[in-house]
Amino acid sequence: MTRRRHGASPVSDAEALCSPDTYARGVPHGRLERLRERIPVVWLAEGSWAVLRYADVRRALSHPELFAPEIAEPPHGPTALEERGRAAHPAPTGPADPVDAPIDMDPPAAALVDRLVQAGEEGVDFVTQVAPDLPETVRNTLAGGLCALVRHPRELALLRERSGGDPAAFAALLDSAVEEVMRWWTPVLRVPRTVRRATSLGGVPLLPGERASLWLASANHDATAFPDPERFAADRFLRGAPAHLGFGHGARACLGRRLARVHLHAFLTEIVFRPGRPGFAGEPLPLRSSARHGFERLPVRWTG
Repeated sequence: MTRRRHGASPVSDAEALCSPDTYARGVPHGRLERLRERIPVVWLAEGSWAVLRYADVRRALSHPELFAPEIAEPPHGPTALEERGRAAHPAPTGPADPVDAPIDMDPPAAALVDRLVQAGEEGVDFVTQVAPDLPETVRNTLAGGLCALVRHPRELALLRERSGGDPAAFAALLDSAVEEVMRWWTPVLRVPRTVRRATSLGGVPLLPGERASLWLASANHDATAFPDPERFAADRFLRGAPAHLGFGHGARACLGRRLARVHLHAFLTEIVFRPGRPGFAGEPLPLRSSARHGFERLPVRWTG
């Protein structure tokens, strides 16, 4: 049930969040930051509340008795692959994961990086030529990891420097880098919830039957939780950062999170240990979507 909220008129930054055109250049983190500072729980013309701050999003995710997932909504993420087979694959260490289901396939990380390396300076489109057969959420996650290392070459250099040292220390750093990709990139931008009974978030009263969009991407770039949030920092989760919300949180957290971590861990490992480095071979074309974070095209090259 959707109500019109008088006295809660949408503001221009909030209205832009609903338009796919806003995402033509990527996630509008500047708009999200302004909203978090001014009105972090804001009414949208599409008929829902946008919940933007880390603390509020985490609270809503932690209380399904107050904020119910929509009936038709599957747990977000690449769950289908986890349910198909029974062949186990060792998961990377890192934040505790209560789901103990086996991983169904070996990540094709070596083959993916082979395609990048073989394309060389000429370049190749990661979306349509390197990883077209992967589930969309996994492909978008790997694309986010690739972008993180291209845009932050010092972090790739740090990973390579540590790869030749203490194996346990390097493993911990790589695990932290996996979590940082999920925070920095956040492949699922927002998840819907329905208010089950009267409550409040950020000082805003919410009524039973109203819809709320929990903006995982905004929460993961909230500077009150993650200082300098626009910077990809491979060691962030070795320095006491709170849990990111890239997989959601609580009972409805993404069932495919172990699979996503395994794929991303293997992919980053391949990039770290290959001679040379990735770079852009053209202008990336982001998805025009206010729900998914990925690319229509991601031209990349391998140099050195």
